[in-house]
Amino acid sequence: MKKIPKNINIRTKLTLWYSAMLMVIIILFSVFVYLLMLQLLYVGEKNFIQDFSDEVALRVSISKAQKISVNESHKIISSGVQIVIYSKNGIPIYKTSNLFTKAVESIPLSERVRKIEINEKDWLIYDQRLFDDKNRMIGWLRIGRPSLTKRVLQNLKNVIFLSIPLPFLIAIWGGYLLAKKALKPIDDIAKTARTIGHTDLSKRLNFPKVEDEIGRLAMTFDEMLDRLENAFKRERRFLSDASHELRTPLTTVKALVEEALEDCKTQDEYKEVLYVIHKEISKMNKIISQLFMLTRCEEGNWPVDFEKINLRIIVEDVMEEMQEFAQQKGVKLYKECDKDIFIEGDQTLITRLFINLIENAIKYNKKDGWILAKIEEQENEVKITIEDGGIGIPEEDLPFIFNRFYRVDKSRSTEGIGLGLSIVDWIVKIHRGRINVTSKVGIGSCFEIILPKKRFIYNKC
Repeated sequence: MKKIPKNINIRTKLTLWYSAMLMVIIILFSVFVYLLMLQLLYVGEKNFIQDFSDEVALRVSISKAQKISVNESHKIISSGVQIVIYSKNGIPIYKTSNLFTKAVESIPLSERVRKIEINEKDWLIYDQRLFDDKNRMIGWLRIGRPSLTKRVLQNLKNVIFLSIPLPFLIAIWGGYLLAKKALKPIDDIAKTARTIGHTDLSKRLNFPKVEDEIGRLAMTFDEMLDRLENAFKRERRFLSDASHELRTPLTTVKALVEEALEDCKTQDEYKEVLYVIHKEISKMNKIISQLFMLTRCEEGNWPVDFEKINLRIIVEDVMEEMQEFAQQKGVKLYKECDKDIFIEGDQTLITRLFINLIENAIKYNKKDGWILAKIEEQENEVKITIEDGGIGIPEEDLPFIFNRFYRVDKSRSTEGIGLGLSIVDWIVKIHRGRINVTSKVGIGSCFEIILPKKRFIYNKC
């Protein structure tokens, strides 16, 4: 059986499959009906001829001269049944038709129903023994009747052959309409999808919420569009923020270089210019490094080197590094970790985790604010808490703060492009840890991180 060509549309394929299956069902049903009728007709004719033979046998009489005769009723005469009575020696002594008697004379007597052909017509014959009142066999009764089975079955075949095309054509037409109606929502989905451009992903299918395959497809499509739209928004926001953050130091560097080239300056003035340029370049380098880290993470190429590390030493080093930045912002740093606490992790990444969290806490803090870094040892885990008394995070922003390029400060008055917490979330995940955030606007935020002490098999992100 040849496969349906791939270039045929789904509607036509469904129609062809539906019609083919219905055709097979009709043919199988027709064959079943034909075979059933064949059996029923044969059994019916067999029973008829046996019953008829019994009735005729009751009408056979024997005279005193031992002559056999049959009392022929109207029913027997009009039934079209042929009767032959044989003596015990097989000699015909009574018959209703010479032609029938001659046609069956070569057929041996037997007490079973048989089918024979006489003049190209099917006949059923049945032989029955005859007994007298003393239960002595006196001869044979042969009954012959034309079989109607072949004619009835031929008529049935004609009816089947004539009736199959009509339901088949109706099935094709009905199947096409049903397929068209069933697939109409998919056409609507395709039309709507074509109108959605890469610059505008706000359109949705808004398909009625029906719990079927089409409804689930439309719902999944809308959910995919939601994710795409959010991703594009984050990308646009990132491009805007990144260009802003990179443009500011570049503009500063350009202005300083131009000023240095135009005016003759002293050695100290050149040093001051170079110091500012170095600072701005460091900002750009930090932004590019964060982007590089996330890109390598997405590709699964970031090297993760697990070793036994001391969290107390790491947090002390980070807080010492952040001390100058905190003093500039008027923020005091505190820690609660007086003993060595070890875990198996990547020292570079865990250090980056502390840097990003404490740096964020400094950026979004108040003047004369505070930050507390606390490390607690639990049974098989370590709990890291970074708490601050800063400006806090609005409740509606909390579910999105770990999204890449997401910034709570939409005005971009604070440095950053919204990658720090995304990196923190990634670091926690590759260490098979958990992170939880609570915050209240005007009161502060609290980041709680749970990390396992023991190393695990690392799968690339």
